[in-house]
Amino acid sequence: YMNCWEIKKCSEDERSACPVFIKESDVVNCWDVLKCEESKRNACVAFINNNGQECWKLTGTLCHGNVIDEFKEKIKQCRKCEFFTKYAKRPM
Repeated sequence: YMNCWEIKKCSEDERSACPVFIKESDVVNCWDVLKCEESKRNACVAFINNNGQECWKLTGTLCHGNVIDEFKEKIKQCRKCEFFTKYAKRPM
């Protein structure tokens, strides 16, 4: 996927003034917060797709050592997750 600033080819000044732009230093990934071992990260859909900021939106992630393919069951686990409760409602 591409971000809006990539599609519109915004300058660095435009990006830094934009509330939607996320600097690399602001990115928080689930595997960092949850301190996932490298072997688990490498087997996780969120890590493979570089989408650790919104792992709850992906089915097939490796959550606490288990893959839950059905979203309805997965989100039940997410609601108990430290990362989800802290970052799911974070404004972007």
